[in-house]
Amino acid sequence: MRGVVRVRAEGYVTDRRGCRHWGRLGAAGLLLRLQVADGPLYLLQQRAMWTDHGGTWSVPGGAMRPGESPFEAARREAREELGALPALHLPRVTRDDHGGWCYHTVIADVGDCFVPSGGDGEGLATRWCTPGEIASLRLHPGFAATWPTIRGKLKELDTCG
Repeated sequence: MRGVVRVRAEGYVTDRRGCRHWGRLGAAGLLLRLQVADGPLYLLQQRAMWTDHGGTWSVPGGAMRPGESPFEAARREAREELGALPALHLPRVTRDDHGGWCYHTVIADVGDCFVPSGGDGEGLATRWCTPGEIASLRLHPGFAATWPTIRGKLKELDTCG
């Protein structure tokens, strides 16, 4: 088709600060939240050693595709990395703008403790964590940098029900 420009979503891009990021159209990840008697738990994934910052903990996620919303991209990436997902409720999005490139963390509630059933090999392990446990893990640098902002949003959600 003439005049149509197709943008390849996968690949690296450099933001205005000179930092390199995966996902030409931005990226999105899914942070699942489970309410239990002792407080909320969050599902994290340990990244496979062959990935960028392998061995660190983060949310499943990756490059957004043309026309995808952050929720659609985060859900697709989580399905690829974790396998089938439970029903997701009340998704909320935090946005980390890097100056021309953005990472979206989608926070969604699940009704039951779910155990990932497989995936594409981008993860070594998954773990349900308390907020305090998350802070003690070796986090992916991008997730570590945004965790205080995400945690603030989570505190709002935790007090609002």
